[in-house]
Amino acid sequence: MSDEINEVNSSAGNEVENLKNEINQFIQWLFDKKIIQKSFYIEHTFDFPSDDKDSMMEVNIDKRRVSFNMHILQCGKCSFDYFRIVVLHEFFHLAVQKVPNKDDATKIKDDFGSELMKLIDIEADFYVALYLKEKKGYTLVKYWEIYYEGGTVFADKWIRAAKFERFMGSLLSISKMFIIYPEEETNFTACDLYLPTISPIYTEDSLHILVIRKEHIYFDEIVANYQDFAKLKECYKDVTNYSVKGYVKNLLEFSSKALKMEIPKDVRDEIDELKK
Repeated sequence: MSDEINEVNSSAGNEVENLKNEINQFIQWLFDKKIIQKSFYIEHTFDFPSDDKDSMMEVNIDKRRVSFNMHILQCGKCSFDYFRIVVLHEFFHLAVQKVPNKDDATKIKDDFGSELMKLIDIEADFYVALYLKEKKGYTLVKYWEIYYEGGTVFADKWIRAAKFERFMGSLLSISKMFIIYPEEETNFTACDLYLPTISPIYTEDSLHILVIRKEHIYFDEIVANYQDFAKLKECYKDVTNYSVKGYVKNLLEFSSKALKMEIPKDVRDEIDELKK
């Protein structure tokens, strides 16, 4: 029994060190891309035990200390790769957006409305995906294959419109980035962030969206009808109804149609290679 405990502790220790190294690499990447203007130092630890899935990070600004909730990883609810996405998303809130705690998010919603908070989450999702693409060699298919785990870890009993719109916005923003920027270059700086609203789908059979670009913001309408919307909603509502292959395929078919972009052949081939 003691050998088993030592093995578990050793594994946990390795994961913590890997996550600390990952954050340091992420900080350097943010600095190299001029997303942050100076080196960001804060002591990061992984000793914050909680089974509250909405509380993944605690920050003490005075002590320059950030702690991450390891519960979903230690309980085997997700892989290391998915947990890395969660941690880097939270860290982007802290290092770039200065929105480290739940109270900060509440203040933003109170001051500027929930739409801005959705956009903040979409931006964090986008830059984490870009980092994983540039530094870890992620493909579009691999990213959404790993993201599939989020549908089980953070599943809701009912669909909350704001969270679903955030999911759709991240899906479109990230998918477009991978499709138009397939090479492994590191000079990519432009981005289109999509902020959708689902309310017109019930009356107009269409989806409206704001596209936030580096140069400007514009209003648009994406190509999607109620049937497309319902299919995506089912993927979001309960991923257990889908295989990983089916989930990724549905997400990318929706993105392709909505963005009026063909799914590249290498992406389709990679989907075909996924296990059923």
